[in-house]
Amino acid sequence: MKRFLLAFSICSLFAVTPAFASGGGGGGSGDNSANSNRIAIDWNQDEGSAQAEYESAVAALGVDEGNPRVVVMPAIVVPLVVDDRLQGYAYLHSRLLVAEGESTRDVIEHTHFALDRLIRASHRTNLTAESGDTVDIDLTTQVWMDTLAEYFGEGVIQRLAIMTPDTRLLR
Repeated sequence: MKRFLLAFSICSLFAVTPAFASGGGGGGSGDNSANSNRIAIDWNQDEGSAQAEYESAVAALGVDEGNPRVVVMPAIVVPLVVDDRLQGYAYLHSRLLVAEGESTRDVIEHTHFALDRLIRASHRTNLTAESGDTVDIDLTTQVWMDTLAEYFGEGVIQRLAIMTPDTRLLR
């Protein structure tokens, strides 16, 4: 029985390999023109060091990263839209500075609700810069601060720092 299973598995390996070697199904002409249904993603991660971006975001808050009033938000994906056409997505990492005298614990406990509101605001308002390849940081900051003030209350979030967006363009 063991020999039969071993022989069967070896034969299966050789029978299946040609199917994978052909590159998968779908056929097609191999045309990579603009009318092709393939999506090429532009990974622009070589634009400056991550450490410099991190230090810039922390400096924008005006306090040390270890400060207990700093709340690190999960990444938010913002669509990049030009002329009603999706150009790609920007992945934004941000930090909130809770105002003195306000409950940082309350903000942290309700971060997931605030995140939901920020995502909705980012889809409701076109945050794409005029160039079309990134977000308008000033507009994004204003929209997000208004959204956070609406949820947490006016003055609860003192500052918002957004790191340089990581954009993924559809080509």
